[in-house]
Amino acid sequence: PKIPKMLYQRFIEIGRVCYIRLGDHAGKSCVVVDMVDQKHLLVDGPETGVPRTVIRLNQVAITDLKITIPRGCKTKKVRQELLKAEIPAKFAKSSLARKAAAKAATANLGDFERFQSRVAKTLRNRKIRSTVKKM
Repeated sequence: PKIPKMLYQRFIEIGRVCYIRLGDHAGKSCVVVDMVDQKHLLVDGPETGVPRTVIRLNQVAITDLKITIPRGCKTKKVRQELLKAEIPAKFAKSSLARKAAAKAATANLGDFERFQSRVAKTLRNRKIRSTVKKM
């Protein structure tokens, strides 16, 4: 019999690299050091300026990246493992980081740049619509 593939591949586990979506440190990455309970994590981000703190699970997005650290280890060990696995560079290449950078870039647009992007989007959609009609 065929063994079904697991539905989820990313699990909340010690050493999992996360992206903070909400809160004081939004937009930074961190590492899960310990699980406080079902809804809270103890995270640490020595390379991104996130102090060791308890954060709610719904404030983070889980990444595919993971480092091997013992439960509740010190910040020095977390930093060591992050640099050894080259996590900051890998995270910068991830789709999550690219999406965040794109969102920040659109948030910093001025009035005229927003107008230009809207006009470009309209023209692009018009071209797409016309080619679909021809099909």
